Amino acid sequence: MSMFIQNLDVTAFLRQQASDVFQTMVALEVGPASNPDGLHKQERITGIVGLGGEQVTGAVYLHLPLSFAEQVTRQLLGLEGAEPLDETAVNDVTGELTNMLAGGFKSALCDRGLVCAVSTPTIIRGTAYEIEMIPDVQRTSVPLSAGTHPLLVEAHLKLG
Repeated sequence: MSMFIQNLDVTAFLRQQASDVFQTMVALEVGPASNPDGLHKQERITGIVGLGGEQVTGAVYLHLPLSFAEQVTRQLLGLEGAEPLDETAVNDVTGELTNMLAGGFKSALCDRGLVCAVSTPTIIRGTAYEIEMIPDVQRTSVPLSAGTHPLLVEAHLKLG
């Protein structure tokens, strides 16, 4: 296992990064959740930001229930509950939240000598999809919640 993984608690880092992002952007408290299973049984949106460099490749994922992503979008844009919400706005907000998570993780990698860049965000929507990993990828899943809303942050890394 690389020195990076040995010297950084990826789970704790992602948990703190998610807490900081949601607190800063929409004043929501995010904390550990014991069971994210309900998230995969409802309509959800996933933001994905790729990481790539000479010594590291991977991605950061942010999975949110679609209804929660819509709530966050309304709050961030200052919209009332009855106002129509464009799908593109929800995609953009989810992508930006994911980008902020990935940017913090990229900085932690770069601080440890694993220079890399991030991609533009990609969005997936649906009710029945899974993210499969390629061989030799380390997956870190961090189940979280914001009040009653589950969310999941994942990092997939391949070093070397």
